[in-house]
Amino acid sequence: MKKITSLLIIGLSLIVLSVLVTAIYYTALSVANACDDDILENLSLLPAIVLSSGVLVAIITFSRERKKQQYEQERHTSEIMLNRAIDGFQTVIKLLSDKNNSRTTWVRAARTLLKSTALKNKITSEDYLVAYEMEEERVRSELYTILTVQNPSTGERDPLPPQFFYGIEDWKTCKTLDDAAIKSSSNAVAYSVTINEVPPQPFLKPLSVKTVIAIFDFLEFPKDTNKELEEIEDWDENWADSHGIDQGARRYVQHTKEKFAIEGKLHERTKNNS
Repeated sequence: MKKITSLLIIGLSLIVLSVLVTAIYYTALSVANACDDDILENLSLLPAIVLSSGVLVAIITFSRERKKQQYEQERHTSEIMLNRAIDGFQTVIKLLSDKNNSRTTWVRAARTLLKSTALKNKITSEDYLVAYEMEEERVRSELYTILTVQNPSTGERDPLPPQFFYGIEDWKTCKTLDDAAIKSSSNAVAYSVTINEVPPQPFLKPLSVKTVIAIFDFLEFPKDTNKELEEIEDWDENWADSHGIDQGARRYVQHTKEKFAIEGKLHERTKNNS
């Protein structure tokens, strides 16, 4: 709409300019009738010169107006993308703020986080990009507090224990990952299918490995901001070499590679049953 209005203004300006040039030309021509031929010949060039100047001014005005509109459009788009990213970050904080280890909640949080960080690629305005990066750091800091536990002796923040990620309620007191895996395994339940009742749905407790990696990668440092959850790559580093907030998460991921539990029994992973 703004572009059409600008073109209309420029068009009207050209019409007015043409009318003025014509009026000036004929006025000068009538005066020049009493003058010599040289003056009359020079005056004949006046319309072309003035009109060319007017067209040049119109082109410059149009180009300037177009750049201004493009700049305003980029700022408007960047503002929308920033606001959507902020909404997504706030949703992630809300989902994880109670330090839950619900598999479903973590999947929702990870997907929302990845979609929010992907919006950075659509922010082209510099000041809005700076605002996004500040918001990203704020969220990273807040998630750091949520996804750590305070050491009662030192007052420092310690990583979540790996048992937490198996989705069990007593993760604070569970001693080993083997026990956590067994407790998180679902037992087979027999039921009859009737029209009167909805059959129970299978319920998985262990957190999805990809969601854990996605969220803790965000906490460590910015990575590729244009990925879906299914595209998250596995951790290659040795869990024993980790020293940051993700120590417990890395131990959990490694344990899921080595063992799994079914109906309260622990099994070693092999190539045949992986």
